Amino acid sequence: GERAASAAARAEAAAATADARARGDAEVLARLKVSEAEAELRGARERLAELAGVEMQRQALATELSGLKAGQEERDRAHAAELARLGETFSGLAGKALEAAQAKLAENAEAVLARHREAAGQNLEANRNSLAELIAPMRETLVKYETRLGEVEQARSEAYGGLKEQLAAVASGQRLVSEEAAKLVSALRSSGKTSGSWGEQQLRNTLEMAGLREGMDFTLQAHQAGEAGGRRPDAIINLPGGRQLIVDSKCSLNDYLAAVEAPGEAERLAALKRHAAAVRGHARGLAEKAYWNEFGAAADFVVMFIPGENFLSAAMEHDLALLAWAFDQRILLAGPINLLALAKTVALVWRQEKLADEAREIGKLGADLHAAIATMADHLGGVGRNLGQAVGSYNEFVGSLERNVLPKARRFTEMGVERGKKAVAALPAVDAAVRPVAARELLAPPADDAAA
Repeated sequence: GERAASAAARAEAAAATADARARGDAEVLARLKVSEAEAELRGARERLAELAGVEMQRQALATELSGLKAGQEERDRAHAAELARLGETFSGLAGKALEAAQAKLAENAEAVLARHREAAGQNLEANRNSLAELIAPMRETLVKYETRLGEVEQARSEAYGGLKEQLAAVASGQRLVSEEAAKLVSALRSSGKTSGSWGEQQLRNTLEMAGLREGMDFTLQAHQAGEAGGRRPDAIINLPGGRQLIVDSKCSLNDYLAAVEAPGEAERLAALKRHAAAVRGHARGLAEKAYWNEFGAAADFVVMFIPGENFLSAAMEHDLALLAWAFDQRILLAGPINLLALAKTVALVWRQEKLADEAREIGKLGADLHAAIATMADHLGGVGRNLGQAVGSYNEFVGSLERNVLPKARRFTEMGVERGKKAVAALPAVDAAVRPVAARELLAPPADDAAA
């Protein structure tokens, strides 16, 4: 019963393995192979149990054979003793008969012992053969199990090898990102110039992301001479109509980073308040520069770019009046999202301006084309009138020739005056008319319209 259940389990595992192999699921196939190997192992264990029973039978037979040998040896010893005693008793009376009987008895005993030995040897060989027959399937099963186990291990290695490589790559990438982030934080903290350069690069990236082109739609670090020795805003965005929008990047992160790394809530709040005060101080300093006075075409306000939404939102969260106060100072606080929206609006206005310029150019071309067509119509009217006059003059010439000249020439012929070799060719009358104009643009306006 157990062997049939094991065989059924192995068949079920083999069917599931074939199904998983057909679907190409490597992981499921690996698990099914392990299940199939476990089913085969249970069958092998059952055979080992049967083999243990056979081994116990063999040991019992060996014990019985040992007992038979011991009994036979005991009987031999007893028989020898008896023979010795009988020999001593009858030695004098029947020596030859006793010797013959003893020899015969020894021969018979040897034959019996040989038969017993042969039977025991046959039983032992039979048991050995039976044991070998039982062990052979077990050996084959163990070999198959080892082979299947190797296949399962290989499949598992192939299934999870790629995942391990990807996890290692992700871990390596995270380490690199962490290292680069640490380097960036260290650089921003160590040098104000480094943080300023980073903010200016973020400003450039935001403007270019909006579709503005450096050198055409905006300029960086443009110098403007003034009373204070010259101003150099971070960026000037060109607006349609010759106007300009001044953008200055301000990046102060020490207090913000201190708040992020603060061990307690009180230290975090204190650092964020210092960060908000630093942002307000930057706005105040930017308002004092009054770029709208240095740049005549500049807008009435200046955009103060903070290169991080979290930096700006943290400052506004702990200084609720910061945005309104800065706007009163003609300073517009903007993070990357707001500046991107503003720059995209400028790019859209430039596209609309370009479309308007193209529309004006198309209108000018249309007016020029209309004037050229009007001039051509005037010339065409003159050509038509001249053609009509030429046809009338031709017909009048032909009529005069027929009425006045040709009758007199015929009189010379009638009078016998020799004429030339070439006869006067007949001249056809021209009655073709000039094609009338049908296009209303080329027609003369009605009298009422002309008077109007």
